[in-house]
Amino acid sequence: MLGTLHSCPSKASMVLEATMNPLPPGYAIHDVLRFIAQNLQLDSIKNAHDRASMAGEVLALLAHLIEDIPQGHIPSQQSTFGLFARQLPVAQAKDLYDILERANFTLHKNTRLQFATKLAGEAAYKDAAFAILKEMAEKGDTLNDAASASTVTALLHCKTTNDGWTQQVKSFAVKDVLQLFMEHGHTPNTITLTAILDSLCHQGQAEEAIRLALLFAESGVPLDAKAFTTVFAGAKASLNVEIVAKALTVAKVTPVSFESVLSNILHTVFYFADTETRSKSLKAPWSIPMFRPMLKVYAKKFELKSLQWWLPDSLPLLLGDEGVDTELDDKFRDPLGREWDFMHTILPLADRLFTEDGATEGKLQPNTAADGVMLRAYIRSLSRPQDILSFYKFFRSRLEEQSKYPSLLRQNQGAMIHDTFILVMTEHPELWREALHVFGDMLQDSLRTRSATNPDDASNKTTTAASEVIEPEALATAAATAKAKPVHPAPTAFTLTVLLRGLLYQGENALAAQMMQVMQELDIEPNLVTWNTLVRHHALAQNTRMTVTLLQEMEAVGVKPDMYTYNAFNRLRDQDKALTMMQSIVDENRRSLVAGATQKQKKPNIITNPANAYSLKTLPLSAMPDPDMAQGRGSRAVGALYGLAVRMAQLRLTPFEAEMRLRSPP
Repeated sequence: MLGTLHSCPSKASMVLEATMNPLPPGYAIHDVLRFIAQNLQLDSIKNAHDRASMAGEVLALLAHLIEDIPQGHIPSQQSTFGLFARQLPVAQAKDLYDILERANFTLHKNTRLQFATKLAGEAAYKDAAFAILKEMAEKGDTLNDAASASTVTALLHCKTTNDGWTQQVKSFAVKDVLQLFMEHGHTPNTITLTAILDSLCHQGQAEEAIRLALLFAESGVPLDAKAFTTVFAGAKASLNVEIVAKALTVAKVTPVSFESVLSNILHTVFYFADTETRSKSLKAPWSIPMFRPMLKVYAKKFELKSLQWWLPDSLPLLLGDEGVDTELDDKFRDPLGREWDFMHTILPLADRLFTEDGATEGKLQPNTAADGVMLRAYIRSLSRPQDILSFYKFFRSRLEEQSKYPSLLRQNQGAMIHDTFILVMTEHPELWREALHVFGDMLQDSLRTRSATNPDDASNKTTTAASEVIEPEALATAAATAKAKPVHPAPTAFTLTVLLRGLLYQGENALAAQMMQVMQELDIEPNLVTWNTLVRHHALAQNTRMTVTLLQEMEAVGVKPDMYTYNAFNRLRDQDKALTMMQSIVDENRRSLVAGATQKQKKPNIITNPANAYSLKTLPLSAMPDPDMAQGRGSRAVGALYGLAVRMAQLRLTPFEAEMRLRSPP
């Protein structure tokens, strides 16, 4: 056993189970169990089936030790079971708790809290967590200490899941649970109350959350600025102007700044306008003439200096009546002349707030959140491709200036402004290549930051780059900017999902496939929205095999489908064929398991996996993975991946020109 712990710790549970006859000393069994609990890293296993299999093996071992070994042989420690409660998946943690209960194992309060906290994190197991805490409260255990209050907060914090594949879990009655705990002497703190408000908002009960927040305030319970933000976000998601107006009253009983309230109402106008384009199923490009009316509201309370610094147009001129400058009017006019509901619903409420409430002498300094909303509104209001491209060049030059505004915007907004540029550019057939330039700017700074933090990796990248044919001017530019501070934010999963969606919309399947590989090289995990984007695209194209393949890979990496995945699947006309294919895959996996032929799967690779139809059926020959990759010599291919976006940013090339330069012979 000592040799196993030293040389192959991952096999400790298997060796322990194999050496139980005759029984080893109890202290030795316990020490090995604690070692297993401390080194159980299930999160590092990417494949969901492998992760569940490993958890099942550990649970089977624990069940054998608890149920079959004579009681008292193993000197159990409560903290060891607490470790297993934290490390095991929630389903196995629930099974372990049931095993301990059946064995009449006496659990300490802290151990029960560990199990309750684990179970409270999943909607399907909140009733089980509530049963544990209810039993503790009825026995007289206090729930007002820090650990208990944290568990109660986790229990009362609910987020609904739109699961379209399995039966919907019923909503957890947070108000009834809180009332029961308070009857047993529990006093909720501010964090717990904020969690309750958030749960109600996620369950679509924004009005009840507002009423409860005001009731808490009247009872003397202190509410913080987070409570207002939570309630207001729920009111905004309701898309009901009356509920939004009620939510503003919560600001009066919380220590939230007036500037924050104003920035929140500005974002609500933006949110209503953006949602209206989707609710009406308008066709691209989705330009919305919202900036000019929002600017007139903004200027009633905020100074224009910081916003003017970011924009090339004269704000005083935009605040004037239309007709003075026809060119400026055309820039922000809806080319289709559509009627917009937000102009008559949420915008008047925002105007009243900026006009009537919070009367102060002089103008206020806007926070970065307010300016960020206005910048996004400005971008979304531009309908002509030349105006969008011109503004990005101006915005890019501003980011490179040594001023306080770029750093503040980057800290507060992250990649949100760049994501908006990419979103708008990919809506125009003339600008999707420019969207790749925006991504290239972000990627270039991201790689520079990584090189600074990892010199060894930087030297490898330099060697790789040196083996490629690159223009001397590009090398000079790269060397000159190597030590400069990054001015562009790093791309996120949302950035790449927006770009992926835009490329698929424009029919650029080959580049979309390369974007998926870039996500892997940047260690950015595709999220549920990314998977849904791919599933919907292939379902609309009636590519049944690829749709089924994506659904299987989602399951393999542990991403749970939701309502939008289900709706995307419904786009397939021949759903019977898809279901038959899925059933055949399930049957094949079952036969493989029976035959004992299963092997640990590697992380699914949407691009380079030979069995994946996405790489074989949609990529042209010029976009296929480098032959060196197939031979295991993938460093040059990885460098080429990064080079495609980085060189485009440096040399301002189209994707085709950049790829040709990378592939040109020496």
